[in-house]
Amino acid sequence: MKFKSLFLVGLAILIFQNISAQTDTLKINKKRVLVVSSSLGVALGGSYWYIQNSWWSDKQIPFHFDDGADLTYALNVDKIGHFMGGLEAADLFSSSMKWAGMNEKQALWYGAAFGSGLQLAIEMKDAYAPYWGFSKWDLALGSTGALWPVAQYYNDDLKAINFKFSYYKRSDIYWELDRQRGKETNKYAWQDDYPNQTYWLTFDVNHFAETCCWPDWLNIAVGFGLDDTQYLPGWNEDTQSLNASIPNAETKTGGQNEWYIALDYDVPKMLKKWDSPTGKKVKYWLNYFHFPAPTIRISPKLEFYPLFL
Repeated sequence: MKFKSLFLVGLAILIFQNISAQTDTLKINKKRVLVVSSSLGVALGGSYWYIQNSWWSDKQIPFHFDDGADLTYALNVDKIGHFMGGLEAADLFSSSMKWAGMNEKQALWYGAAFGSGLQLAIEMKDAYAPYWGFSKWDLALGSTGALWPVAQYYNDDLKAINFKFSYYKRSDIYWELDRQRGKETNKYAWQDDYPNQTYWLTFDVNHFAETCCWPDWLNIAVGFGLDDTQYLPGWNEDTQSLNASIPNAETKTGGQNEWYIALDYDVPKMLKKWDSPTGKKVKYWLNYFHFPAPTIRISPKLEFYPLFL
């Protein structure tokens, strides 16, 4: 998932939303609609320019579907990334529409349409890229993520379940495999560094169980990631070269999924006293990130971490 594009969109909208400190109303504010539209256009345009030059810069080939490598090269960790990409895009758009005066139900459905449309646009570009292809799974997961806020609107139990992301550079395997392919990858290009990413499904304990002393800001999370044992089938360690004649020589192969159970923090509930309009927005978006917490890795090998990110 092209997370940098979402960060640019989110940053632009967050900045423009805080220009005015007026109280939201249910009446559409044309000036705010103009602010949202213009900032969204600029952010999407800048994001497209960045991705076009970093992700889709290779010579285009005819439209084609993914050949199956899509399900193996990141062991589906990228699929959760697409889910979160659709979720965050939808949330950004619907939040902006609510800020502009649209009622919540309408805004959520418009957000779902925007998030799904953005996922479709990404897949259409991938369909002409030589190393990628149109992925039905990416589109399906991204669109499902875009519909998640709508599902939460209609189901109170789902409001107590959220998705988060964390990143910590523990391994250089992503850069090493790109080097073996003959590519020089920017050392800050974390967006596709799946071995160092973890995705989290969090549960509000007090919503699902009656407890006497469990803090309301403390949740339980299940994490999903990828270890650093992937390799390229065509790479010869002795000659330090890639044998392109081997089938799928440049396709990442192997590796194991990692599963975790951890504590997680509900940022808005932790920082209740920061109740200004800006504070509420910052807390809300920070809650998309999982912060260091005691963690147990349950697969592929049992291990305890006092703090894990």
